[in-house]
Amino acid sequence: MSASDSNTVKNSSVPDHVPAALIYDYDYIFDTQLLNDPQQRFKALHTEAPPLFYAPYYGGHWVVTNKNMLQEIALNHQDFSAANLMLPPAESVAVLIPATFDPPQHTAYRMPLNKHFSPRAAAVHTDLIRATAVEVIANIAGKQRCDFLFDVVEAFPPKIFFKILGIPLDRLREFRELAQSFMSSSESKVRENAYARIGEIVSATVAQRMEKAEDDLISVLALLDFGERKLSMAEIVNYAVLLFIGGLDTVVNGLCFAVRYLANNPDLQKELRDDSSKIPQAVEELLRMHSIATPLRTATRDLSFHGVDIRQGDQIMLLIAAINYDPTAFSDPAKFCPHRTEHHVTFNMGAHRCIGANLGRLEMQIFLEEWLARVAHFELDPNDLPIFAGGFSITVRSMPLLLG
Repeated sequence: MSASDSNTVKNSSVPDHVPAALIYDYDYIFDTQLLNDPQQRFKALHTEAPPLFYAPYYGGHWVVTNKNMLQEIALNHQDFSAANLMLPPAESVAVLIPATFDPPQHTAYRMPLNKHFSPRAAAVHTDLIRATAVEVIANIAGKQRCDFLFDVVEAFPPKIFFKILGIPLDRLREFRELAQSFMSSSESKVRENAYARIGEIVSATVAQRMEKAEDDLISVLALLDFGERKLSMAEIVNYAVLLFIGGLDTVVNGLCFAVRYLANNPDLQKELRDDSSKIPQAVEELLRMHSIATPLRTATRDLSFHGVDIRQGDQIMLLIAAINYDPTAFSDPAKFCPHRTEHHVTFNMGAHRCIGANLGRLEMQIFLEEWLARVAHFELDPNDLPIFAGGFSITVRSMPLLLG
């Protein structure tokens, strides 16, 4: 998208309640600095913009980069609802159970999933995760270069998660493109179409499991006693759409960013290769430095928030990737420090904390163990640099590596 095209999505005016001092030019999809180096852009926001600023794009919205503000918003669903219109606003609102619901409705819908994503439940899949990691890494055995995204990691989390979910992974590239369109398109109609198409795809499996249950998560939902009733097909489909998108997107990009960081830091790469017991702590810091998700909240009433007038209906972007570099919350936030005592917020906070956190964390740990054990050395290709994309997920679209 060219600069002139980008201007077509920028507001020609800003609401009267937004002071000029809080307006900052940040396009969460096409920001030039974001596309050049996402993490550098998120660090720079803390010196260039207020911790709560107004971005005049896609209908206009607030952006939060401060950890204390995130906590206040995450714990206050009465004033900041998870229901949102997307950016740009869509004519039909996407329902993603339980993510777009607030407590107590959110609590009721999330509870059936909790035990299936606990640390113990994630550990059950350890052998599957390890075998899948070994399988995808074998794709580049003996090669001197690869595109880490396409040749290695794109299929890794989906092969695991779609088996757990119960959806056939027979059209991976199409599935990934649909998930990326929903999370990253600047056109509301494209997002709506992607949402509808994903719903159509998962509906076939949902209908089959409602007819005959199998050993998978969709079957668990189909058999569930939900307040003395069964879930409707529409409810199960909305669960499945959310899980479909999450299973295709988050860990893939988390691992791309982690491996990119290791490629740029050969001493750390060697340290973890020599002592794999350090990998779990390293993963936590890599998660902090490379957050993926960017959730939205909607103000349910007019209110003053940290001295700023927020109006009912205003949308607030929780820029978690920048919040993890908040200098008021993290000492020397640009530094890799695996022994930090400060807790990152990569998985969000409060009731909407990412339900797949335990599984995602384990997948990253096991993958890096196997990757570092099997690949003697890797670095970025200076003649073919990574390509990034913005959106509600910060994504890697290509990541060539030189192997040694």
